[in-house]
Amino acid sequence: MSRTELLMEALVPGDPIGKGRPRGTARGGYVKLYTPKRTADWERAAALLVRNAWKRAPYEGPVHVEFDAVFHRPKRLLRKRDPEQRVWHTSKPDIDNVAKSGLDSLVMAGMIRDDVQCVSLQCRSMYTSKAEGPCLELRVYTVDELP
Repeated sequence: MSRTELLMEALVPGDPIGKGRPRGTARGGYVKLYTPKRTADWERAAALLVRNAWKRAPYEGPVHVEFDAVFHRPKRLLRKRDPEQRVWHTSKPDIDNVAKSGLDSLVMAGMIRDDVQCVSLQCRSMYTSKAEGPCLELRVYTVDELP
């Protein structure tokens, strides 16, 4: 399988948010599950930015998605001896939860019909360089029909 064509590239400013655990409320003998407000708000904002970058009908074929989750650099990494460029982020949120939120925002935006279309996924989690702000960089590529 190989990436072939870049379909869309977008940048979502602000710290990436991982997919929160579903919450539930019991009413009248049934349980209603919902996504936590913080996650839902971030997904809606990301979907709006993706929708502005993708102004077509949902793509129907298999896709390769790349996420670069760039988190705000903590003060402990702002010393003079710390590197200027991006460094690996090895704390919460987990990169797989960030990828879930990112894929859900692609579906919400109408870029892809369903997240099952993602047959290949590359995710990287890092802190910002000293001169940039946090964001989620995402790129979506077409892939060959056969693996």
